[in-house]
Amino acid sequence: MRTSARALLSLILVGLVTSLMASNAAIGLAVASGDFQVNAKQARGTATLFDGTTVETGKAASQIRLDNGAELRLATDSRAKVYQDRIVLEKGTGQLESSAAFPLESRTLRIVSTQPNTVARVLVADQGKVLVSTLRGAVRVTNSAGLAVANVTSGLSMVFQPQAAVAATTLSGCLYERESKEFIFDAATRTQHGLGGLDLSKETGKNVELTGTEDPAAKVFHVTAWKQLPGGRCAKFASVAKESGVEAAVKSVGVAGGAAAAGAAAGAGAAAGASVATTVAIVGGVAAAGTVGGLAASGGLSPTSR
Repeated sequence: MRTSARALLSLILVGLVTSLMASNAAIGLAVASGDFQVNAKQARGTATLFDGTTVETGKAASQIRLDNGAELRLATDSRAKVYQDRIVLEKGTGQLESSAAFPLESRTLRIVSTQPNTVARVLVADQGKVLVSTLRGAVRVTNSAGLAVANVTSGLSMVFQPQAAVAATTLSGCLYERESKEFIFDAATRTQHGLGGLDLSKETGKNVELTGTEDPAAKVFHVTAWKQLPGGRCAKFASVAKESGVEAAVKSVGVAGGAAAAGAAAGAGAAAGASVATTVAIVGGVAAAGTVGGLAASGGLSPTSR
C-alpha cells in the first residue's frame, strides 16, 4: 500500500512539474537595437518572451518573433502584450507579419490576416480610434462578438471606432440574392451582411441604402427602412455574387456599381493624420471609414519586411 501511495504521489508531482514547466515555456523573442522594457524592467538587445509578457519600446523599435512563425514589428513609443495565440497592441503602432491567420488585437477589435504573407499596420489612435492599413495581402477586422466589420485589402486603410451603444445604423451597397436569401455588400467596409426584417427580394441587383440594426449573434442585419441610391443597378456584381459567392464578387465591385454606392454619402473628418474620404458605416457597434493613403512608415518600421 505504501509503495502504491508513493507511486501515486510521484505521478502527481511529475504532473505538477510538467504543468509548471509548460506554463513557463518560452514562446519567442523580442529583439531591438537599443533599450526597451519587458514587464516594466529594462532590457537591451534580446529578451525571452513568455505567455503574457508585456513589451514596451522607447526610442528604439523592437521586433517580436514568436516560435509559431508570427512576427510583430513594434514601433517606437509603443506597447504590446504577447500571448502564444495572439498579440494585444495597447499603445502606439505595430506591423503584423504572418503567413498564418495569427490575430492582433487592439481595444475591442481583432485583426487577422486572410492571405499568406500579409503585412498590415495597426495604430492605436486618440479618442478610441484604431487605424488599420494593409501593405500587402488582406486582413479581416472583427468586433468583440466575432462579427466581421471590415475587410481591408492591400493598399487600403480604415479607421475604426467602437461605439458605446449600437443604435440604428445604415449600410450602403449592392443588394443581391444567394440561395433564396438577400445580402448586401457594403462598399465602405467591403463586407457582406445577411438581411432580415423587410422583404427586399424584388430590389435585388440595385444599389441601396439600408437602415436597421445588426444582430451579432445571428449575424443578420434587420432592415427597418431602405432607399435606392444613384448609380442604378449593379447587375454584373449581383450575377458574380450568385455564381461565385461574395469573395469573387468583391473583385468586381469597383466595376459593377459598388463605387457609386460608396460615393453616395461621402463624409469628411480626420483620424491619426489621415483624412476620411468615403462612407462611414457602423457594423456591429463599430464605426468604420476608408482613409486616403496608408499608415506612413514611422518608428523604425520598414515599408515591407520581406
